[in-house]
Amino acid sequence: MNRSIVPFVFSAFVAASCGGANAASTPTRPSEPIAVTATPAHRIEVPLVLELEGTLQPKHRARIAPLVSGHVVELKVERGDAVREGAPLVVLRGTDYRLAARAASARASAQLEQLGIDADSGEVDPDTVADVAAAKADWDAKLDQLRRIEPLAARGTVDEQTYERARTDEASARARYEAARERVQASFSTYLALSAEASMRRNDASNATVRAPFAGSIVERMVDVGEYVGPQTPVVELVDATELRLELAVPELESTRIAVGQAVEVRVDGTDVTLQATVRFVAAALDAESRMLTIEAVAPNEDLRVRAGHFARARIALDGTRSLVELPATALRERAGVFRIYVVHDGTVEARIVQLVERREGVVRLATDLADASPVVTDPPRELADGSRIRLAH
Repeated sequence: MNRSIVPFVFSAFVAASCGGANAASTPTRPSEPIAVTATPAHRIEVPLVLELEGTLQPKHRARIAPLVSGHVVELKVERGDAVREGAPLVVLRGTDYRLAARAASARASAQLEQLGIDADSGEVDPDTVADVAAAKADWDAKLDQLRRIEPLAARGTVDEQTYERARTDEASARARYEAARERVQASFSTYLALSAEASMRRNDASNATVRAPFAGSIVERMVDVGEYVGPQTPVVELVDATELRLELAVPELESTRIAVGQAVEVRVDGTDVTLQATVRFVAAALDAESRMLTIEAVAPNEDLRVRAGHFARARIALDGTRSLVELPATALRERAGVFRIYVVHDGTVEARIVQLVERREGVVRLATDLADASPVVTDPPRELADGSRIRLAH
């Protein structure tokens, strides 16, 4: 650095310092009072309310998969469609299932025709089958003959050979009758098995069309025409939002004040809708880790004006009241999530931090220890700050 410059810089610094000192010593003119309007605070007693938050869930929600496997040949719904219970959603190729059902039905019919009976009742009396009836008649004849020979043989009128032949004939006839009955029973069991198989094949053919298990709306369709799907493959997600469920966690200290049937006011975020719900389910115990009691409130939504998935804020009225301050909404100022009001005191204002409890119809209700009738600035100007001098405008 050039040494000849140093004295010049130092002199300039000293001059600036002296000038700053002189400027600071100049007396400032007091600021003028800020004109404001004020209103007296109104302290009120309101019911004690428990405020909780949760997400609205539908009455029913299901990811529906087919009962059989197959290729998708037709789509009956798209996202957002409303469907009735039993309405077709997705159709799979069912040709193979229908052919299998016809073949099984034909086999069952042939088996029944072979038996020569009417099996509408699902039962059969083997003695009504011709073969069994003939075998039974033969056995009855042989049995009758044996009974007539037995007393003669006992008196010695009939020789032993004739008696033994009668016994053998009766035993053989009985065996043929019992065998005929067993064949009929076995044939009928086969018929029942074939009928069951035919019924299963018909069900498979019917299940090739995936249907809605309940009335609702389509949230998502997961497949497209040509895809191969099976019982483990969801094809459609369906919701029934005619009733909305809101799961809430109640703090341990308030858990004894909650009961089934209690009214719940539910405000839906992102809308101007307020639902009237009822506590329907209360957990049997508190969660050991969170020390919370899980409850579920249910609200009717027949007109579907609220979609499931909305965030909601619930208010549950409890026994007792709390004291709040009610003011015009314009008296409240918010900055960085902190709410303030300005209280008039001896020609100045005091900025007081408050908790916003409720806002409705142009008024706010605040949690604060402010005394009743204390004057509060109704529409604080931007330049108003804690300690500002004010004058009340009329």
